[in-house]
Amino acid sequence: MVRFSDIIGKKLKRSDKVPSPEKESQGGKLWLSDSQIIKVEDTGDFSDPLSAEKYSEKSKAYFNQILEKAIEIQDKVKKNQGISHSPVLAILHHIMDDDLIDELYEYATSIPDDYGMQSHTISVTFASLKVGKGLGYDTKKLLKLGLAAFLENLGMYKIPDHVLNKEGTLSPAEIATIREHPEISAQIVGQMGESFKWLAETALQIHERADGSGYPNGLRGEEISEFASIIGLIDTYVAMIKNRPYRNKHIQTEAVKSVIELGKGKFPTKVVKEFLNQITLFPVNSFVRLNNKSIGRVLSTDKSRPLRPTIELLYDGLGSKTEGRKIIHLSESPLLHIVETIDENGVP
Repeated sequence: MVRFSDIIGKKLKRSDKVPSPEKESQGGKLWLSDSQIIKVEDTGDFSDPLSAEKYSEKSKAYFNQILEKAIEIQDKVKKNQGISHSPVLAILHHIMDDDLIDELYEYATSIPDDYGMQSHTISVTFASLKVGKGLGYDTKKLLKLGLAAFLENLGMYKIPDHVLNKEGTLSPAEIATIREHPEISAQIVGQMGESFKWLAETALQIHERADGSGYPNGLRGEEISEFASIIGLIDTYVAMIKNRPYRNKHIQTEAVKSVIELGKGKFPTKVVKEFLNQITLFPVNSFVRLNNKSIGRVLSTDKSRPLRPTIELLYDGLGSKTEGRKIIHLSESPLLHIVETIDENGVP
């Protein structure tokens, strides 16, 4: 186990254990669709296509714990009270010990975006950790990355609500106000002590870009920490797949493509490549149409075959809702492939 003193100079105790996940059983059968025999798994009845039933109770408990901390930290920042890093590090350590980073990322992006900035923070944290894992970070480095991602937007809590929630075009003055948040974040983190100097620098650099087009200091290339580059890229992506007062969210696949295009020259190549490896062109919970006209939701992906994820069928080729919960592994179904991604509003 990594000692927290290696990270911030203070050793922490593990918190109470969260519930163990329930074991799920699965069966398999053949399903006839559009004159094609397709091997699927029938996992029982379901009603909500965005049901979180496939996620373990342990993941849900961890999510609730980290959400509580996000809400608590927001409240403390708004009241100019000191914040504690210890509970966040403890929860992240539990999650890493239980190897639940990927599942928690999927869970965070599958549930309704009911908590605004807190939902954004949690999604950014777990997506950043996925990229860190892909880059080969050890536990100590992952804990530092996770803490930096969780605290990256502290300055946004100081921005007036009427600016954050404005539905129309922001004025130059309002844009300038929002662009102050990295410096505010760095100031808040800096109050935590000298051992957090690295964390304050990361918070200050989240919106810097390798080509010098970022802010607040127009840093370039290696002047920007790798942590800041990872979190900055993920922050951009998560913002695109969430609704905003002034626009609807982007389809996840289109958001991935946009981030890859926008990222050219603005983020380190290895970070962009690992982002694509971890998030993929067909992210978990995105909706897709198959070549037999059926519609499904992506449940999981395989890095070795990124264009052939596992799909939960929602509607057959005639537009009828499927009975029971049926799963197709496209890697095992050579006659089927994805022809397009669709917005959730386009699902019948």
